[in-house]
Amino acid sequence: MQIPVAAQNFLDLVEKSELFTGSQIRRILDRFKIPEAATARETAKLLVRGHVLTPFQAERLLEGRYRGLVIDGYRIREVLGFGGMGCVFIAEDPKEDRKVAIKVLSSDHALDAGMLARMKLEAIAGMRLNHPNIIRTYRMDTTGAVHYLVMELFRGISLHELVALYGALKWPMVCDIALQAAEALKAAHAQGIIHRDIKPANFLIDKEGVTRILDFGLAMMNDVPEEEFSLSMVFGHDCLGTPDYIAPEQSLDSRHVDARADIYSLGATLYVALTSHVPFSEKSNKAKLEAHRSKRPRNVCELRPEIPAEIGAIIAKMMEKDPAKRYQSAAELADAVRPFAKRKAIQFDFRELVTLRAKQAKAKAEQSGKKSAGPRSSITSSSGWLREGNYQIGDGSDSFNSSETRSIRQPEPGQIRTEPVRSATPTSSRTNALKGPAPAGWRLQILDTQREVALTKARTSIGSANGADVLLLREDGVDSVQCWLEFDGQHWQLHQESRILPTFVNGKVEAMCALNHGSKLTFGGKKGVQLISLQQEGKNRKQLISLVIVITVLLSGSGIAWLLLSRFQIG
Repeated sequence: MQIPVAAQNFLDLVEKSELFTGSQIRRILDRFKIPEAATARETAKLLVRGHVLTPFQAERLLEGRYRGLVIDGYRIREVLGFGGMGCVFIAEDPKEDRKVAIKVLSSDHALDAGMLARMKLEAIAGMRLNHPNIIRTYRMDTTGAVHYLVMELFRGISLHELVALYGALKWPMVCDIALQAAEALKAAHAQGIIHRDIKPANFLIDKEGVTRILDFGLAMMNDVPEEEFSLSMVFGHDCLGTPDYIAPEQSLDSRHVDARADIYSLGATLYVALTSHVPFSEKSNKAKLEAHRSKRPRNVCELRPEIPAEIGAIIAKMMEKDPAKRYQSAAELADAVRPFAKRKAIQFDFRELVTLRAKQAKAKAEQSGKKSAGPRSSITSSSGWLREGNYQIGDGSDSFNSSETRSIRQPEPGQIRTEPVRSATPTSSRTNALKGPAPAGWRLQILDTQREVALTKARTSIGSANGADVLLLREDGVDSVQCWLEFDGQHWQLHQESRILPTFVNGKVEAMCALNHGSKLTFGGKKGVQLISLQQEGKNRKQLISLVIVITVLLSGSGIAWLLLSRFQIG
């Protein structure tokens, strides 16, 4: 990759990017009278001010990155958002006079069966559903190297972002969101589509208050069994969803749920919108799932007395443990909330919002321990787009650094988490405990060797590459970063990282689970590790010695027992 210096270097990259043809570039030169002595940066500024290039395109080209700015004819204009699957961009549709959103699967997931299945499910559902409260998908395609979705462009703020930035919402507005969501789910359920991942992050709301559901990547559809099988193989069939919002029955068996599971998750979502707190604040995902199965959340009216009792009763009914006690359909729920719904306009700066998304994505990437291996020119790699954190440049600006954005209030401690966790994905929310050292006395013993590795950090990676904390051999079925062990303040948790090679815990494939003293992790071959607690080993040793003494007393008399006791020096 070569950084352009002169105007001609920059224009050569513009042509290579396929944003403009050679003849179009010559007309641009004639129109703007760009002197031969101009620098690349001066040329870029001129073309941005003249609305020929977007600030995002200019920044990429100034860095020498020209690949990926055009995907199958779609001209990428700017970043719209980031997610676990990859990046979402605003693009120009080459066949229609419109702008669209393009979700590009990250190159890290290009061969990932689970992520490809999610993208296909999202595409199928989005193309089948034509409803004013559901984001439409126009097509799914691939260039061979890049998998992408073309979707309706909707400039909205997510419900998650809205609550995280501004706190609990007024109840008439929440009821209007609930009504729109219920109408959307009614349409989806009528076509046999169960969303299975209803949560605040999967709702977009525009400035007029129109709400739309998105991301059907975990949807259940009876006529696409191959994708369901792929999800089950990669993520596990017993708990597909997001722990803070998942229905009790879905956390036990995600393959056999119905519309009432979405109603429960919507209830948990509305709970957050009304209170700015998740229904259950337990730290570990296991504890959250158990809470959904066995505990009742506090009534929203207890937390906000101004909320009418009827609305508190609606949320409580939506979140009944027994599906038979909930609303039995989205239509029934819509009828219940309609009298309380009131549409409200929302004030937010979309440019600031996109900037904030970029900053959060950058922080999340750094927190997950993923380090960029250097500049990449492919648009499918999100790490490069995050490095500067802000790509929004006002037209006519004399600088490629935008003015300071206005301060946006961050959520107070205890409010909605800014990183919801999907129970079956490797990137989990980090508690404060993960920032410090690991508890003393924990080790990993490499199986079939005498080697032990002390766990000194609360987050330790296992893999075959130099970036991993515990190295095993690649040829034994270990990925570059195979998995993570994280201490959540109470227990060690396994988080699967590899989407290709499985991790076995005590002989069973696991994507995420709690670990105990003696847990064995193996990776398809002979290589593996065992989690050891020196404190527990000491207790076990004392118990074994005590047992030996008791047996010796019974067989040989107390004299030999006391001899053994002094020999082992039990305190």
